[in-house]
Amino acid sequence: MSSGVSAAHWMRGLVRSSILRLTLLLSVIFALGMAVAILLATTFGRDAVLQRVDAALVELARTVAADESPTDTPSVIIRPLSDLGTLPRPFARVAAEGGGTVDLEDDYRRSEAWRVLVARDARGTEILIALPLDDSDDALELLGGILWTTAGFVLIVTIAIGVAAGLLSQRRLIRINDTLTRLAEGDLQARTGIGRSRDDLDDLARDIDNTAAALERLVTQTRTLSASLAHDLRTPVARLRARLEKLPEGEERAAALAEAERLSGIFDTIMRVARIEAGHGTDGFESVELGDLLAELEETFGAVVEDGGKRLIAISERAGTVFADRRMLVQAMANLIQNAMVHGGPDLTLFVREQEIGVADNGEGVDPTHYADIIKPMVRLDTARESDGTGLGLALVRAVADRHGAQLSLSDNHPRGLRVALKFTKM
Repeated sequence: MSSGVSAAHWMRGLVRSSILRLTLLLSVIFALGMAVAILLATTFGRDAVLQRVDAALVELARTVAADESPTDTPSVIIRPLSDLGTLPRPFARVAAEGGGTVDLEDDYRRSEAWRVLVARDARGTEILIALPLDDSDDALELLGGILWTTAGFVLIVTIAIGVAAGLLSQRRLIRINDTLTRLAEGDLQARTGIGRSRDDLDDLARDIDNTAAALERLVTQTRTLSASLAHDLRTPVARLRARLEKLPEGEERAAALAEAERLSGIFDTIMRVARIEAGHGTDGFESVELGDLLAELEETFGAVVEDGGKRLIAISERAGTVFADRRMLVQAMANLIQNAMVHGGPDLTLFVREQEIGVADNGEGVDPTHYADIIKPMVRLDTARESDGTGLGLALVRAVADRHGAQLSLSDNHPRGLRVALKFTKM
């Protein structure tokens, strides 16, 4: 697998990580909560500062006695209401409203923001008194900056921790998913390899490994038993056939020999299926041109089909190349052709389309509800077992498909008949 594909695989897995999604969701909630908290803190903080400044201005106004001349100090403006002409115009406008905040475009006495209040002095005369707010505003801005910086830092750390946790969890989930995929493809030796139990994901991985080990033992025992039975029964059947051949010529002798031949074929097929299912890896695999394989199959089986009173048609459309075991493919296609000769109509179509190869017939077809059944070993739709066949043909084809990671597709062949195809993934 290339680094680009691996990186994309990791990114898709990370995006789908439930832990990362939960972290991002909590981070968004935290960010919104912090933003609201900071905005409320700065807003209420400014209001509290202005209230304290107003209270200080009222107390300060009571300590002075303003006359008709200015009594300003370097940090305080104290003017009678009749003497506001030398002040910037916003002061008079705010004073007419009873007080408020003056925001200037340019500094006035080194301050752009002033808190203005109309209060009574020690003699009870209404005066304008104002204090600069730049220091208070700077303090509020500093506080807001500290809060925003802290919130941003905490948010970044939270997301980083979430991403790290997501990566660690996703790494194990990918291993678990890959193991399950390999098990589904028939590799019963696949294991996650996660031994230490740190959390529930490790417990899940260990349970999967234990289940896979038990499954491997059961399947191995079943395959071994089937192959052993088939192998052990071949010898008695061979001896039976040898004795039957010594009998006098007649219909009974021919029927008995045919039945012995059928039993021998069943045992051979069981052993072939067991060998295919037991295989692992890609030993013996090569690039196979499906167009060339189609021509080879047509040449090999065309005469056989004609001898059976039927016609073989070969169709190739944009034939592709697959990575496969050529002998297994030939064996699978031979089984499909044989199956179509037994159960299909007069015409058999051998087709290739891109990475797909298969056989279609124009016989009675099969009810789609039985598709899953006919690919199982020893399953035949005629319960009386009156037709030819062993019930192992499509089972062997399925074993070949599973061995190659291909899809075995069964569908109706319009207007009638059955269409069976092996669909390979592109190289």
